[in-house]
Amino acid sequence: MKVSSIILLLFLQFCQLVSTAQTYKGIVADEQTKEPIAFVNIVYSEGAGTVTDIDGRFEIRTNIEVTEFRVSCLGYEPKVIDVSEFANKATIYLQPLEYHLPAVNVLPTENPAVIIMKQVVKNRYRHNPDNYDPFSCIIYHKMTLDFEWPSNLSLEERAELRDSLGLINDSFLFLFESVSEKKHVKKGVGKEKILSGRVSGLKDPILASFPAMLQPFSFYNQYVKLLGYSYLNPASKPGLAAYQFVLEDTYTTATNDSIYYISYRPRNDKNFRGLTGAFHIDGSSFAIKTVSATTAGTENGMRLFIRQNYQPVANGAWYPKQLESSLELGGMGALRKLPFPLVGKGKSYVTAINTQPQFSAKEFDNVVMEDLNIADDAPDIAHFRYEPLTARDSLTYQYLDSIGRKNHLDAILKTQISLVKGYVPMGKLQLDVSRLIDYNDYEGLKLGAGLYTSPRLSKNFSTGGYYTYGFGDKASKYGLEFTLSPFRNKENRLYVKYQDDVYATGSFEFIDGVKALSSERFSRFLTETMDLSRGWTTGAEFRFVKYFKAGIYYSNHELNPQRSYRFVVDGNVAPAFEMNEVGLKLKWANKETFSNSPLGKISNGTNWPVVWLNASAGRWASDSQYEYTRLESRVHKRFNYPNSMYTVLRFEGGYMSGDYPSTLLYSALGSYKSFTVLVPYTFGTMRLNEFGANRFTAMYFSHGFPLGLNTNNRIKPEIVVSTNVAFGDAPVGISTINKGYYESGLYLKNLFSNFIFQYGLSVHYRYGTYRLPEAIDNWAFKLGLEFAF
Repeated sequence: MKVSSIILLLFLQFCQLVSTAQTYKGIVADEQTKEPIAFVNIVYSEGAGTVTDIDGRFEIRTNIEVTEFRVSCLGYEPKVIDVSEFANKATIYLQPLEYHLPAVNVLPTENPAVIIMKQVVKNRYRHNPDNYDPFSCIIYHKMTLDFEWPSNLSLEERAELRDSLGLINDSFLFLFESVSEKKHVKKGVGKEKILSGRVSGLKDPILASFPAMLQPFSFYNQYVKLLGYSYLNPASKPGLAAYQFVLEDTYTTATNDSIYYISYRPRNDKNFRGLTGAFHIDGSSFAIKTVSATTAGTENGMRLFIRQNYQPVANGAWYPKQLESSLELGGMGALRKLPFPLVGKGKSYVTAINTQPQFSAKEFDNVVMEDLNIADDAPDIAHFRYEPLTARDSLTYQYLDSIGRKNHLDAILKTQISLVKGYVPMGKLQLDVSRLIDYNDYEGLKLGAGLYTSPRLSKNFSTGGYYTYGFGDKASKYGLEFTLSPFRNKENRLYVKYQDDVYATGSFEFIDGVKALSSERFSRFLTETMDLSRGWTTGAEFRFVKYFKAGIYYSNHELNPQRSYRFVVDGNVAPAFEMNEVGLKLKWANKETFSNSPLGKISNGTNWPVVWLNASAGRWASDSQYEYTRLESRVHKRFNYPNSMYTVLRFEGGYMSGDYPSTLLYSALGSYKSFTVLVPYTFGTMRLNEFGANRFTAMYFSHGFPLGLNTNNRIKPEIVVSTNVAFGDAPVGISTINKGYYESGLYLKNLFSNFIFQYGLSVHYRYGTYRLPEAIDNWAFKLGLEFAF
């Protein structure tokens, strides 16, 4: 047979196949909300099927005679549709179920779903995009915020409610859009930049990056970070034992690839922060094809639901293609007054995947998320839209933008962000709100004000000062400061400051030692012994070698003790003296990453221990001149476990040599009051300045047991047990702890809460050599107070 005849025969056979092939297209949606449903199983012949994409769409091309569609999805009633009743491109509606967790069946052999999930876990390293060779992609994010209306409300009732709230019928409450560029070099090294964005009602897209922060890029790490919490991944080694898996369905695609549909939920006998949802697993590679996950319990009144859809690209690599999230806000703070929960629904589309990009090492630092869309030269989001705006989207922008201009929403939002940062903008000046009101046991109530230049005047320098008055010590204090930051977007500054103020006796500070919203800051309320300091300090702070931060300084101060120190046996007030000191401060936080946001540079933390070191040398003069050296160090590490329990260890120490005044002795380890607020990493039963030391070592140990994690209870208490130990030494005439100071405690954390604070109660007991004669004096009862966000 001639070649031309063979080609003709093949062509005729191909035409026959095309003529007999059938195509079915459609959308699957929720019967009540009319919203599309992602990842719905559609089986159209014995063993053959497909799954809807994140927009609820499906397309079937087959030569097999199709008589019916079997449509199923977790949380919905299954449906069978006769193909003769199906109009092409039609919408199939599924009725939601009142969701009940299925009963756990005890099988005589190993659960087939677990066998499949073990293969997923075994192959997770090669399928995790975080482990791939360099790649880049563009991600378009879109999110709407609106009320979750009850399904039994008629359209007329819904319209009346929206009208009563000042809303028009067809608009969303809010609409967010953004586009980001993600660049990845190797495991742990990458960056995502928000290039452009738009937020309804706002001229500046300050909040446009919010949808990009709701869920991770992939679902393969042992912990999935959602809402600021770490959830145990069911597709992980510890997850295999912590979750119940059910093989719901198995079918083959048009290319004869097997697809396993597996649901999961936390086991009833396990207590950990878990998820519920389902996987579609590719049978040939055991890669995750789709995943849906819902937080098993609410966190501060919030629940998050995410979906991810993966696609194979090249060399067996599977990249996310579509990401979806649904954030339900209800019962938190002022939102409790709203008639219905607020729900934010977002979708992200991954495009322009490049597996052979050209990167420069200078592009990557410890900032993994950077918001560039608020820059004046940021491109218009319209250039990046994955799909055109709907009529409802356009109406939302038109309506809310007019409201935003009329009510100056941009100015209001910027003021609120400034308040979170600690200042109020006043044109080219800014008011330091932290100086307005304060309190401690020595100064009593403090009132004052601080005024500094703002970034509107210059982003490279600032200058200003503060004034405060203490009604307890009846004294005024003030300070002046000039700061220069020569390199924009870098952690560097040069400073000179003069202060006439008081400072806690026997204390010391590390660079970036206490977070802004940490309850460690409550220690300042308890200070009862302070020293007056007049003088100036100059220095510099900078980051180097990516994970190191350093500070150097020189100071000249006149120190004047105001009271006798409790740790001094004779009780005399120390004489005033002049002190010159030069010092170096270091911080090492390996693998620590940051996100640049409108609120500033925010740490994402690190799984490594964080290490601090201070080294200083000084000279002081009273009747004669003396020299001394000081070293202080701290190591801090938190250990997280799959069952959501955790252990925190902190070691701290100080060493002083030479001739030094008693003012410099380490004496600020205690935080005891008859009943006061709990200050972590202090000795709750030790009196303030009860002991002094020229060298000491302290260990703080705590272990937490979270309770009621996978519930909708607003209050989720934790039991925290702790033990603190310290050893110290000091010269003759100083009360010290050379025989070892011991205390243990129990902290019932988060017993009740509001939108801002979580409250608890703690009790600590002092024992060992320094146990006090009266039994009751060895106990300390405290109120636990922590920020809820």
